[in-house]
Amino acid sequence: MFIILSLLILLLSFCLYGYWTNRQLEIESLPLPLTSLPAELDGLKITHLSDIHLKRLRVDKEFLLKEIRLVKPDLIFITGDTIDRTEDLATTTIQQFINDIAVIAPTYVIEGNHEPTCSDFNYWRELLSQSSATLLENDYETIYINQHKIGIIGLKNNVTSLNKKRQESLPNHTINLLLAHHPEHFHEYLTNFDEKDNVIAIFSGHAHGGQIRLPLIDGLLSPNQGWFPRYTNGLYQEVTRSTTYLIVSRGLSNSRFPFRINNKPHLINVILTKKNKP
Repeated sequence: MFIILSLLILLLSFCLYGYWTNRQLEIESLPLPLTSLPAELDGLKITHLSDIHLKRLRVDKEFLLKEIRLVKPDLIFITGDTIDRTEDLATTTIQQFINDIAVIAPTYVIEGNHEPTCSDFNYWRELLSQSSATLLENDYETIYINQHKIGIIGLKNNVTSLNKKRQESLPNHTINLLLAHHPEHFHEYLTNFDEKDNVIAIFSGHAHGGQIRLPLIDGLLSPNQGWFPRYTNGLYQEVTRSTTYLIVSRGLSNSRFPFRINNKPHLINVILTKKNKP
């Protein structure tokens, strides 16, 4: 009887902790030092959101919007899974939520794995196309900030490059920023966008931080990476390509597994900084 009672208390504690964690928000400020960055872009701020999974989001929307406003970002990236395939799209208020975000700063959205596997995918595309954000589907857009050209590239789910013609047409941007949902394809992105393409950062999500984060080990399990995944949280760089960073958001919500352990919903604010050459 004592063992059964102890197990029930442990299970209840686990559920209560998961309930509490789902409603918290960890805000991370992430400097991105770049030797190639023009002085005029020093301090450029990019807010990165991923894996919102509406209507499963438990972080208060108004609180989230307030925190984004406080940052005063220059750009906002949403790197997929804005919705959950199991939810009724008509009840998610996705368009209004995206519009509320896009009022703060120019906002760019890509699909994750949940949007194209949702029965209302075409309706989602229609809603996003009619929103104040820009939906990028294997394409790029050129913007100007402080008289410098910045390319924002967005890939569809499980795609690792633009088509050859489109990629060859990439203008000579000061920098390029890549939005791609799947961090496990990091090496493929590096292969398909070589150094001449000047992609200085790749923004991803999908891994949900490994769902359960353990001391010293980090994430326990993530989709497509399996047990003890490599890319789950924050900043990564390969020795062979030190000019390109991978930035992984742990996401804001959950899908099939309802709880996070030691893994609060995650909002990243990336700050591009000018790094002096040694």
